[in-house]
Amino acid sequence: MELTKNLNEDTALDFYEKMFSALADKIRLKIINEISKSPNMNLCVCDLEEKLELQQSRLSYHLKKLVDANILIPEKHGTWNYYRINEEQIQVVLSENTCCKIF
Repeated sequence: MELTKNLNEDTALDFYEKMFSALADKIRLKIINEISKSPNMNLCVCDLEEKLELQQSRLSYHLKKLVDANILIPEKHGTWNYYRINEEQIQVVLSENTCCKIF
């Protein structure tokens, strides 16, 4: 909830709309699930392509939505792109205060 403490009502609503919109897609939920199951809590785009059987262009579209909502954090290791879950952001989404005390 710390992230929205100093936001006005419209800005706070925009914040939650963007987050929930990013999560309101089955493919994006599968991406988050696969990353959360990985031993290092991050996955390379190539691993996600294989696990989810998605073309790179389609996967990139969904990854961008999750990154833009600050749900995933991209990391570059040489020529490889990895993604990990932004735990702090997920805690905001899952907080019981979110549904009851947005403002």
